[in-house]
Amino acid sequence: MGNIEEGWEPFEVQVAIEGALRPLLVVPDQEEPKYEVFDHYTSLGTIWQELGKTGKIWCGEGIAVKALLAPLGEQIEDYLTNKPI
Repeated sequence: MGNIEEGWEPFEVQVAIEGALRPLLVVPDQEEPKYEVFDHYTSLGTIWQELGKTGKIWCGEGIAVKALLAPLGEQIEDYLTNKPI
């Protein structure tokens, strides 16, 4: 039987923190288009997109996630756009 990938499977992104690339685990919410971000076993917060006047913008909850909004949003979009079928 084949392995069917669900839309809420966790995935890893690489984000530069203090000049070094760090792997972070992104866990999609099953109910809402939000993503919880983890550094090992510690939650850094939640990130999601909202529609603003200039288009879609990334929003976040949690100090670490807010500090990394742009690179995290870019990595998540890149993963979602290019994820394997």
